Formats: sequence, C-alpha cells, structure tokens
Amino acid sequence: MLRDLSKALRGLARDDSRVLLITGEGKTFVAGADIKEMADFTTREAKRFSLLFQKVLAGLEGLPKPVAAAVNGHALGGGCELVLACDLAIASEDAVFGQPEVLLGIVPGAGGTQRLPQRVGRLRAKELILTGRKITAAEALSMGLVNRVVPRERLMEEAMALAKTLASNPPKALKAAKALIDSGSYRKEAESFSRLFGTEEQRALMKRFLER
Repeated sequence: MLRDLSKALRGLARDDSRVLLITGEGKTFVAGADIKEMADFTTREAKRFSLLFQKVLAGLEGLPKPVAAAVNGHALGGGCELVLACDLAIASEDAVFGQPEVLLGIVPGAGGTQRLPQRVGRLRAKELILTGRKITAAEALSMGLVNRVVPRERLMEEAMALAKTLASNPPKALKAAKALIDSGSYRKEAESFSRLFGTEEQRALMKRFLER
C-alpha cells in the first residue's frame, strides 16, 4: 500500500488537480499496520519500514496542493499518522483516533512523535502517545486534531464541499499559503506576498473586488 501511495503521489505532484481528498474504503479509514506481519521484524526490517512510511507521508505532506482527509472510521497508529500528514481533516462522528504503539512495546514510526505535538501541543501529544489511549472524534475535534466532525452519512458530502471550496480558490495563492504555513518563516512570507503581486491572478481578483 505504501509503495502504491508513493507512486500515486509522484503523479499527483505533476498533474493539474487542485486538491487531494483521502478516505478509506469501507467502514475504516486506516486501522494501522499489520501487527501479524510486523511482529517478527528484525531491527533492520523495522527501520526500513519506518523510513519508507516516513518518506511516503513526507511526500504527501509536501504536495503543493491542499490535502484533506475524510476520516470514515478508525484512524489508529499509521492511520492517525496519515491524518497528521494532511492539511485538513473532517471526521465522521464514529471515528476513533489513537497512537497505541506503546501498548505493543514500540513507538510511532511514521512521524507521529513529531507531527502530533505540532497539531495538538506537546502536553496532549505526550498523553496520547505515552498512554496509548484511543479518543473519539469529538475529543479529536476539541484537541484540534481534526477541523470538523459530521454524521457518517454526511461525511463525503461535507468533504467534497470542502474540496470544491479549496479548488475554487486561486491555485498560486493556495500553493504559496500552504508552503508558508509549513515553513514557519516570516522572511519567506514577505517574499511570497510581494511575488504574488506580479501575477495576473492577483491583478484580476483585486480589480474585481474594487469594481464590486
């Protein structure tokens, strides 16, 4: 699955699509890695798997276009880490989140120890990772892990509405805004802000605003 996702991301990085929306097939988003397969990993195999997973999620996070997750059920372990690599997330009311790796004698290996503190703060991230407890969609919303929680039957409708809103926005500005938020650089913000004033997109949109 990781290799297939990596291949798909390479294509998505080059095409002209505006937004990527990720959801799970069936009743679950991603329940986590196959523990039966992982149980007999050597340390070398475990490292290879961790580095591959990290590389794929870094590729997802680094896409220039917005990436949204429609979480339609359990998002545990690597599933939760996949959500964390997305820019936005909408969850169904019955979704469940968690990083339960410590309960198996290991730690998150796909970026969870780094992205979760950035998303919910160090204190809450430590609680979730060190206890391994699962949380409801409502608690995930209160922590800032997801943007919105909706009834399951409305999940894809709401997610597609969000995707359409994002896709209708000026692509150059969207790309620049996402890159700046991820960079944490005031200097890059000033450079990008000024550079966008040289685009046809900016001139047309501001002219339209003034004419209104």
